[in-house]
Amino acid sequence: MSPSRSVARPAGRGGGGVKAFGCALVLGATSAAWAQETPPPLEPRPERLYLNPGALLGSARMVAMGGAYVGIAEGAAGLPSNLASLAHRGPALEKDWDLGVTLSWLDLPFTGSRKRDVDNDGQPDESHDSRQLLGGLLLQYKRFGIGFAMRNSVVSYCATAACAGPGERIRVSLTQSVLAGAMSFGQDDFILALGIYAAQASFRLDSGGTDLRYGDTGVAVDILYRPHGRPWRMGVTVRPEVVGDWRREPKQLPELAGRTLFGAVVSPAVLSVGASWRLGEGAERYNRLSPAARRQLLVEGDALPVPEAEPLDAPAGRWLISAQVDLISSVDNAVPARTFASTADEAMVGKGTSFAPRIGVEHDTVPGMIRLRAGAYAEPSPFDKRPARPHVTGGFEVFVFRYWEDWSVTASFDLARRYTNVGLSVGFWR
Repeated sequence: MSPSRSVARPAGRGGGGVKAFGCALVLGATSAAWAQETPPPLEPRPERLYLNPGALLGSARMVAMGGAYVGIAEGAAGLPSNLASLAHRGPALEKDWDLGVTLSWLDLPFTGSRKRDVDNDGQPDESHDSRQLLGGLLLQYKRFGIGFAMRNSVVSYCATAACAGPGERIRVSLTQSVLAGAMSFGQDDFILALGIYAAQASFRLDSGGTDLRYGDTGVAVDILYRPHGRPWRMGVTVRPEVVGDWRREPKQLPELAGRTLFGAVVSPAVLSVGASWRLGEGAERYNRLSPAARRQLLVEGDALPVPEAEPLDAPAGRWLISAQVDLISSVDNAVPARTFASTADEAMVGKGTSFAPRIGVEHDTVPGMIRLRAGAYAEPSPFDKRPARPHVTGGFEVFVFRYWEDWSVTASFDLARRYTNVGLSVGFWR
């Protein structure tokens, strides 16, 4: 009897072990199934979206002269090109202060045969529409100036093959802005400007929802040298490379319409060097002092000589020639915005350093009444093995009437392969 009991007890213990092992298998299988049903957190793509310097955008005068404005730097219209415009007093300024505003809008509809190649990749753009806005505001007081400039580009891409409604489009907003201050030295011969430069991007569905935002800042440094009594100027501008990481909000995923977005956006560094010359009778008055600047020199009583006052209507050369070169730095691991229009792997862009030469000419055809302008520039492509695209620009300015200020109408055009930009603006005759 004892042996039978001794055998039965181990048998009972063995049965309990089988049950425990079965429970372990069930729990293990349940845990594995639960792990499969809960996917890992979605991470953004490792590539960075390339913020292309893009199409030439600015005042009608700047566009007509091929964008060669770094070495001119006059008024609010010159602010996006050279921040030294903030403290560059106009030759007719009589007050201690001045206020300037500029606004440019470029609307490019992409419908049917009117498709264009704005990103300069050699193919018609696949975006549904495109709008660009450029604005600037400056305030001057004596030798000082402060201001703000912003360029915003909005493009929408179809997120589905049908692209039937707003909810099936991804809207991409790219913004480059700068907040800056400037100061002039000597007889306004040298102007130095410093600014906080920001690059930002946002993505959202046209139907609404939370924006996915990116952004960061850098330091911009601009100078203008305009020696008194000489018929020329020289300007230099430096825009830093800015890498804006994704600003993740709580419980936000880097995904829109089933497409995974990027880990960051990148704006390339740009170095621009430009110069301008006046030719003709009175060209030496190109950099003359304004009445406000002369008065300030007299009040300050420093060791600098005060030039003789000149009539405000004295000629200052009927020809103006401006030349400029933009050096655009390379960036790493960047893809173009058109990636939204394709599910295929996109080639990298911005891998090499590129140059953009510019030249512009202005002529006072009828002094005080009509000015004619012309220019040209080569637009580099960020896409590998794509040649630069040549542009031809031009335009005119006509004095209209005098009421409180001298008003004028200005027109411009910018023509290239698969690209046309015609502009019209109303402003002050200077």
